[in-house]
Amino acid sequence: MEPVLFDRAYYLSRENTWLRFRLLAYEDVGKLTISENSIKFQSSKRTIVIDRIQQVSYGKQGRDFVNNWVKIEYLDGDKPTLAFFADGGSLGWSGVAGGTAKMLEAIKRIPPVGRT
Repeated sequence: MEPVLFDRAYYLSRENTWLRFRLLAYEDVGKLTISENSIKFQSSKRTIVIDRIQQVSYGKQGRDFVNNWVKIEYLDGDKPTLAFFADGGSLGWSGVAGGTAKMLEAIKRIPPVGRT
């Protein structure tokens, strides 16, 4: 599989509920690269490599009632971890126009770990 690149991806490390009271729907913005066996998110704040995916789901997330998000449950070492991603291109409108759905399809091609 040829790597799929999203130049402007939104990232959350956990659910963004009203109780967290964040002005923005995302925690960070960076470049998301989806390759054959892993996902790499890179921003000025962090680099995250996800290669032990347990489960992937898609839908509304937290208080963002406009965009769908890809929710990834994965292992970071032995620790179960969450990551949420949405396409943030075109000032966030790419996700609504199907960009996040394309992200989901590329991520679903990565073989899950621990499931058959």
